[in-house]
Amino acid sequence: METLLQFLVVVGGLMFSFAAALLIEELIFGRIFRVVFARRPEPSNPGQKN
Repeated sequence: METLLQFLVVVGGLMFSFAAALLIEELIFGRIFRVVFARRPEPSNPGQKN
């Protein structure tokens, strides 16, 4: 029973660590990639036709 409890604590700790790392990664790199790969509005020239 004690081994099962230790296993659950280890698995819970790993899941928490993974979730925290994923959250931090998304907060940092998610914003960077959103800024870098954002679609830039095309300049509109009234005299130019496509």
